[in-house]
Amino acid sequence: MIAQGEQQLGALVDSYLAFLRETRGEAVRTRPEYLLELLVMGVLLCLYGNDAMTLTRPTARLLGRLADLGEHNGWLKKVAYLARGLFAFQLHSTRTSMPVPLSIMSMDQLRRLLDWMEATGRLTQEAQRLHGWEKFLAAVPIEQVRQCLQAVMAYAAWFEHRSLEALGDYTPNVEQFLTQSLPGYRWREDIVLCSRKRVEYHLNMVGTEILNRALRTLFLSAAKKVVLVPPCMRTRSEDDQQELRCQAISTPFGERCMACTPGCRVHQLTRLGEKYHFEVFILADDLRVFSSPSLQLQGQQQIGIVGISCVLTNIQGGWDVRDLGIPAQGLLLDYCGCRYHWHKQGIPTDIDIHQLLQLLGVNSG
Repeated sequence: MIAQGEQQLGALVDSYLAFLRETRGEAVRTRPEYLLELLVMGVLLCLYGNDAMTLTRPTARLLGRLADLGEHNGWLKKVAYLARGLFAFQLHSTRTSMPVPLSIMSMDQLRRLLDWMEATGRLTQEAQRLHGWEKFLAAVPIEQVRQCLQAVMAYAAWFEHRSLEALGDYTPNVEQFLTQSLPGYRWREDIVLCSRKRVEYHLNMVGTEILNRALRTLFLSAAKKVVLVPPCMRTRSEDDQQELRCQAISTPFGERCMACTPGCRVHQLTRLGEKYHFEVFILADDLRVFSSPSLQLQGQQQIGIVGISCVLTNIQGGWDVRDLGIPAQGLLLDYCGCRYHWHKQGIPTDIDIHQLLQLLGVNSG
């Protein structure tokens, strides 16, 4: 992906880096990270560009506002999710693969795509990363913009074909889910998340590796390591009957396992952390508690985080913590299983323990 990106888009990355240095838009990152952003742009333009053109600006603003309300708790969150469900179906695309790149592309199509991404409430981090490219392309002659976007979409088309060869063995059930299960998601707020296409799974898999490489040195130098696990990894649900409910206790950094179920994977990881000197928390409500200023106030050391999540959300988390100045590594669940999005009853999920220890730099010997 990196080699092909340099071949097709290396000159474009050079121009963008010069633009960032001139405008001081952000601290310059690694080149593969910018190739990842261009790949995100190309894949989403190919898949959702037409859907984005049908979304009106007033509707986009309304959905964006509802997404903000969804960050609250209690009844306000429930009302926001119900309202979003009424609109979300029109944001859902039935396209299963990417078309041949369009012959005409414009800044308007890119801007409408960014509006669409923010309106979904599920692609806000991706939109934030692409706004920098939007500013860059706005200063470029119109004909050059078309050439740039065409090149980006051609790169995405190459990636769809190549990633299916390299990663397709890991995603054979996506199409079956889209055809058999997704129709039951109509009017659900999470239909945009759950209708993501096979190439998007591959994009996120590669994206996790790109971000891991970019932050690897800083992560390994962090004095303290923390592993954040999603709620779907625990054996007991947080909503079961009291006597069967997970007994994890709340802390500022997330819930801490209390060893109520020996066979629970979260309990096993917690015990492993005691052996190899890392802490385990069930995902914190606000990742800012791990940022450097917050930790300094509490007299704590710089923390490196391993964030565990399903494929479609991992690079979003990686960008989130990077923006907070937290060195992190992403680890993908072996499969999806939470009952909020993927399964009516919920299936306890799992990870590759060897890969976790490798990310932590642990010699398990």
